[in-house]
Order: sequence, then structure tokens, then C-alpha cells
Amino acid sequence: MSNSSSTPPNPAPSAAPARAAAPYDVEAASPGFREHLQRYSVASRETRARWPARLDVRYGDGAAERLDIFLTDRSAAAPIVVFLHGGGWRGSSKEDRSFPAETFCPAGAIWISMEYPLAPAASVDQMVESVRRGIAWVHRNAHTFAGDRDRIFVCGNSAGGHLAAMAMVTDWSTGWHLPESPIRGATTISGVFQMTPLRHGHANTWLKLDVDSAVRNSPIFNLPARGSPLLCVAAANEPPEFREQSEVFAAVWRNRGFAGEYLLMPDVDHFSIIGELGKPASRLVSAMLRQMGLEPAAAARVVT
Repeated sequence: MSNSSSTPPNPAPSAAPARAAAPYDVEAASPGFREHLQRYSVASRETRARWPARLDVRYGDGAAERLDIFLTDRSAAAPIVVFLHGGGWRGSSKEDRSFPAETFCPAGAIWISMEYPLAPAASVDQMVESVRRGIAWVHRNAHTFAGDRDRIFVCGNSAGGHLAAMAMVTDWSTGWHLPESPIRGATTISGVFQMTPLRHGHANTWLKLDVDSAVRNSPIFNLPARGSPLLCVAAANEPPEFREQSEVFAAVWRNRGFAGEYLLMPDVDHFSIIGELGKPASRLVSAMLRQMGLEPAAAARVVT
């Protein structure tokens, strides 16, 4: 990644959290996580059955390179949210993150739930490249589903938060032939921005990170020359490592001279925080819509 000489250099690895990876076991730290995931799956099936959408649209040649586009009738050129699901880089799917469409589409945004290849079959490098390919596809094809290619926003939770941040630090003018910063803003939810601690825990059984790949895929070590507004969100009841990762990355982003905000959501954990995307009046949704210049829709469906 290129760096501007007028801005501070990228942080040294010691500037970011570097605890051992064992505390990143969010399933052990989140009682009832299976119930939350089941609820999102059910709500998403209902959304897919009733909301106007284009499902399983291919953005690349890989088997996983598909996305679901949930439409809005509020604008002929609507802002676009590209969402990347979590799941430890090895699980979950785009189908289970459809339900937020019924929050964002009534407010005037297009909601895209994007799939990407998963570990262990795919490396983190391949996941990042796939997400970049998908965002490039959205930019080039936005006009075909009444989207505004100049108002693309990315969002992701957990592993998806990491991948959203990797999209934010991409130099899109090199190799992708897009504007240097085609992404207007991003929201990361319980993301990971320094990958090096994960080399020492169970997750590396499937991630297979070495030192080089961990640094290469750590957004905090690869800051861009220009950066769009970033909202780093964490759950008050999730492991402190996740809260620290989000707080530190937002601070480093601001120190680089970009717009960065850290939002700590009370009374939720690593899994229940995802449900806030289905609540039009939640602080998370309000912040995301504010980033897009939109207001919540009173008629939006609330997912509980």
C-alpha cells in the first residue's frame, strides 16, 4: 500500500493489541450464541421470501463468489451497503445476513449480502481478493440495480469486519482500475485489525497464517494514503480483545488524519450485537444511516 509523506507512518506492530489468541474464542464467551444465530437465520429466510431482491448474483468465477441484492424503491440512484458476514473466516453465509435489508432498504439504501470463500479451503489472502473483486463488481454494475456507484459503503461483523477494513485500505487505482477510494465509508462490528495474535491460537488451525501473511492482512499495518469515514463498533459484553482492537484501530485511523469513530454498544455480546442491525432505532443503525445521509424509516420491520 502507498503512504503519503505528509501523514504519519503506519504503526509498528507493537502499537496494536498483541495478546494471545485464546481470548478470541467468542463462542465460549457468549452464552446462547446458537440461539442468536438461529434467530438471524429464520428472520433472513423470511426476508428473502418477501423482499424484492436479486439473489445469487455472480461477481466472480469462484463457487462462493455470489451476492444477494435487496432493492429499494426510494431512489433511482440509492446508496449501497455491502455486508460481509462473520463466522471466524470458516463459517456462516450471506443467506443468514439478509434480515437487515428490512431496516436499510425502507430507509433508501440497497442492502447487498456478499459471500466469500472460507477457510480452510481458502486462505485469508484469497478471501480478501474475493471481497475486493466483489466490491469492484458492485461499483461497475451499480447502475443495473438502481444503485449509486459513488455511494458504496461496506459493513461486516467479526471476520467480516476484518474483511471490510481490508477493503478500506485497498489501493483501488492499482490493478482494479477504479477510483483510489471508491468506498465512501465503512462500519466494522467486532472486527479484527491486527491478525498477528491469531497465529498463536486455535484459529490458526484453519487460517494457517505465517508472519508475512498475518502482517499483510492486518489493516492496522497497511493504512492507505487516503481514507474514508470509519465507524468501529464493539459490544460491551464481548472479550476485551475485540473492544481493544476496535478502539485502537479507530484511534490509529484518526491519527492518520481520517474520520474515525469508536462506538461501544451496551448490553450486547459478540453475537447479539448483530441483531442491532434489525432495529431501525438502534444506535448502530442510526450511526450507519447518518454516515450515508439517510434517516430511519418508520415502517421498517423490527427483528427481535
